[in-house]
Formats: sequence, C-alpha cells, structure tokens
Amino acid sequence: MNGIIFDFDGVLVDSMPAHYKAWRTAFDEVCSLHLEEKSIYLLEGMKGIDIVNEIFKKFNYTETSKAQEVVNRKNEIFRPSIKSIRPYEGAADINSGLACIKGIVSGSAKNDLIALHTQCFHDSTFNFLLTGDDIKYGKPNPQGFQLFLDKSKLDPKKVLVVENSPLGARASINAGLKVIVVLNNSPLTSDDFDHDGIEEFYLQTKDIVEPLRHWCADGL
Repeated sequence: MNGIIFDFDGVLVDSMPAHYKAWRTAFDEVCSLHLEEKSIYLLEGMKGIDIVNEIFKKFNYTETSKAQEVVNRKNEIFRPSIKSIRPYEGAADINSGLACIKGIVSGSAKNDLIALHTQCFHDSTFNFLLTGDDIKYGKPNPQGFQLFLDKSKLDPKKVLVVENSPLGARASINAGLKVIVVLNNSPLTSDDFDHDGIEEFYLQTKDIVEPLRHWCADGL
C-alpha cells in the first residue's frame, strides 16, 4: 500500500499567516527586530528555537539568551488565533477520501498541532501525527520523515510527501522520498525552491486531491 506524508501548516490548514504574525510580533517586542513575511516561510519546518537562531544570525543579533523568550512569546500570541484557522479547500477530501496510509510530519509544537488538527479534522483518518516534539532535529533534517517510515513500515519508494516549504522539500529528498509542493497563499514561488528532486508544483490544496487519489491507487 502507498503512503502519503503531509506537512500541516500551509498544506492542510491556512495557519501560516497567523504563525507569521505571531513571529513578527514576538521578534519586534522581545528584540526590536522587524521581519518580512518571506523570512518565516523560508524557514518553515524548523523547530521554533531553530527558527529564532536563524533569524538572529540573519540580523547579526548577539543577545542569543533571548531565544527562548521569543519562542514563548510567539506561542502566547499564536495560540488564541487557533480557533479562527480553517482547513484549505480540498483538505477534507484528503482526510477522508484517500485509501492509503497517511501521516502528518510537522515542525510545530505538539499542543498546537493537536489543537488545530482536532478543530479542522474531527473524524481524522490520518494514521500518524508527528510533531517537533517527537524529534530532535527539524527540517531540512529528514528525521521526522524517517520516524514516519519506521512507524509505518512502508517502502520509501512507495511514499510521497506533500510540502509547501523549501526546507520541507529538502528534508523529503534527504529521506529518499518523492515530494510535490503546494503553494496556496504563500509569498514564496517555485523560484524559491531547489527544483532538483521535486516532482511537481501545485497552486492550491484542492488541486492535489485527484493526483493523490491516483497515487494511492497506482503510484505516481
């Protein structure tokens, strides 16, 4: 049987704008650093503390002891917004209509992902939910995808990943998996990705439903 791994934020649920706003406010309040939207999307898939450290490097910011404070403040800002986040069109069909093993591999905190997953997919058919709390290294490290393979016992050649970030796509390829990219409302374009190893780009989640049905039935 074929398997599909989904990134969560920006692929299944429209949560990335809320994540960005929370990061932007947290960096502004704690460090007086002003982030452009694209900077967070380019780092999506990393664990929160790693995102902060990468932003610090970008700005040559030396007060690294504030990193955890930024993460904590971001979480405080983001969590009240969860109740207003909705799944993308087509995500419900993916949840209930694909006859194969399905997993989510995300760099998000477990509490955030579980809360959003429960809100958006009440009757879930995802077989595995793996978060940043389940791994030591975030994307582009392939650890999350390797954990899925360990748990599912699937042949990597029969597993497809759906991502929306350059680091997620790179992690998929590093794990030896096929990957497609769906952009949705990201400020990124296909030019922001290393195309080597990416099977296809799609504009919206609803556009991948039929291709994934064929994957589940026949392989890509």
